[in-house]
Amino acid sequence: MLSKAEIFNLTLGALLLTKTIIDPDTDTSSECRVLNVHFPTAFNMVLQDLDLDATAQFQPLELIATRPNTLWFYAYKFPVNCAFFRRIQSCVRKDRRSTKIDSGTGRLNGQKVIFTNEDSAIAEIVPNDVTVDQLSYPAGLAIAYRLAMLSAPLISGKGAGPLRKAILEGYVLAKMEAQQLDRLENSNFDTDEEMSEFVEARLS
Repeated sequence: MLSKAEIFNLTLGALLLTKTIIDPDTDTSSECRVLNVHFPTAFNMVLQDLDLDATAQFQPLELIATRPNTLWFYAYKFPVNCAFFRRIQSCVRKDRRSTKIDSGTGRLNGQKVIFTNEDSAIAEIVPNDVTVDQLSYPAGLAIAYRLAMLSAPLISGKGAGPLRKAILEGYVLAKMEAQQLDRLENSNFDTDEEMSEFVEARLS
């Protein structure tokens, strides 16, 4: 797995710089300062965008209201450690249209909440406490490219414009590779009948 220093060096490479950062916590160069400022934002943006099974966890939700409006039975507190809300846990590992539990996010009394009709709801989330060493190499590379996109104007100056297209292309490729690897490591087998709603409707 890639370390933070390796991600920073991949970022500098994407910006066509040959500088090397050994320790992001002690390096005092202007480039490292810029990368440290943008790293948390880049990291969380990529966690949300990749939406990997490997980074997901289930968490019971805290009920804060019943019948919060005319559309929903329950309002639950949005988890404070949530980088990305995936779904309300259902009776299956992999949802289809017939098993997915309806939900929505919104605000209630100034607080962000999750609305659903599910009693004692458990959320599947991507938490914001995922660490760099939990991610695959392609996911780490995606973070490096996202970090390069955010940092390019301050590090490369006027030269940032021509780099943006190449950096974006690199990000898209790294994202695809990370999601493909995640699918291979977390695949659940579906029969033809389960995959086809046409067949399922006629067998029921």
